[in-house]
Amino acid sequence: MVFFAYDKQLNKLESAEGVLTLSSLFIPFFVEMILINLMGTVNTLALSHYSDNAVAAVGASAQLMGMIFTFYSVISSGAAIVINQNLGAKKREMAANAAVISVFFSGFISITIGILLAIFSRPILVAMNLKDEVLNQAIIYFRICISFSFFQAINTSFSGILRSYGKPKAAVKVSLLMNVLNATLNYIVVLRPFETPLKGVSGIAISAVISQGFGLLFMLTIFFKSSLGIHFTKDIIKQFDIIFKILKIGIPGGVSSLSYSLSQVVSTGVIATLGATAVTSKIYLENIFFYVYVLGLALGQATSIMISRLAGSHEFDHAYRLNKQNLKITILCNVLLSISIYLLGGYIIRLFTSNPEIIRIARTIMLIDLFVEIGRGFNHIEANSLRGAGDVVFPMLISIISCWSISILFSYILGVKLGLGLLGCWIAFAMDECFRGTLFFLRWRSRKWTTKLIVN
Repeated sequence: MVFFAYDKQLNKLESAEGVLTLSSLFIPFFVEMILINLMGTVNTLALSHYSDNAVAAVGASAQLMGMIFTFYSVISSGAAIVINQNLGAKKREMAANAAVISVFFSGFISITIGILLAIFSRPILVAMNLKDEVLNQAIIYFRICISFSFFQAINTSFSGILRSYGKPKAAVKVSLLMNVLNATLNYIVVLRPFETPLKGVSGIAISAVISQGFGLLFMLTIFFKSSLGIHFTKDIIKQFDIIFKILKIGIPGGVSSLSYSLSQVVSTGVIATLGATAVTSKIYLENIFFYVYVLGLALGQATSIMISRLAGSHEFDHAYRLNKQNLKITILCNVLLSISIYLLGGYIIRLFTSNPEIIRIARTIMLIDLFVEIGRGFNHIEANSLRGAGDVVFPMLISIISCWSISILFSYILGVKLGLGLLGCWIAFAMDECFRGTLFFLRWRSRKWTTKLIVN
């Protein structure tokens, strides 16, 4: 019975900006993540009408795009912690300055990197072991999407600011608009109710870009109608040194996320040596498993914001108990959802493909993924809690070590050398998630994070 004890008071914070509750953060986070991932799922389903090669091409490109967006998030995630700790410490002007600087810097970085990656898209994708038609289609998709990736980067910055100030619903509205527009454009591209120059992989990519562009315009409208006390003035340049605080927090978190994303790209390269069927199976499974761990991911993000506020106001015991409660909820939900996916797996995978080999592989991996999701639950809550408190270097080091010495190494050993194929890779993923989760859990228990604040 103790395991299920639930204290509602832990989920509520009162401040000058209003009452901040866990549910007011979690629900918009959850819905937004579902909607964002739904765009990828819709794109995958749409392309499955063309060929499995198209799915593999876009899936590999999207994974690389995810890695780039993780790098972009260094600014927004760092800014969110700086903003929230300053709000917790009642330093509202410093929080506002951090918000403005994060938007300018995020735009500059994303535009610069987008141009460079578009130019060098072919050698980058060749390095992922993509070949022939899959490579050509991947280049088309990646080049179009990365060239306009600043839409999503700037959108993410504004979204993070609004969430920090207790207005998380804006991101949900924007994501909903993008999904409706993306689905509509995909319908036109794939089913062609009338003739249009948009077609195939390039059509799907352009649809995504158009949706993100309109999403950014909508986000800007919402932001400037919100009364947050944040002003874009020339004097803000004098406060540009705030970027160093943002980067001090954001870079370690971004490096660990980037390392994880890069390890996933490399693992796709390892899996590519097993054949196109293995790559396509991984893409389908990742689309399915997202809906298992998204709850814990959203709860982890919401917990990070709450703990940032609590750490800024030195309410360490409250933060400790909130973390413990949310960890229990996440593990329980991940286990129940994983079991449900396994029981319904045969029906779910057939929504994507009728290939009997992919279906057979997927059913086995759905059972192994239970252990992946348990470890992932620990990672989502504990890592986000540590970062929210300003303890960012330890999670970065552990993530890098684990990703490369466990996930990639054992993917190769179990999947390729021992001949277990995709199943072996998934066992390696489980080892990695559980190892990291355990160390993050022990770090949080040690309370060393109470000495890592970025505000006095």
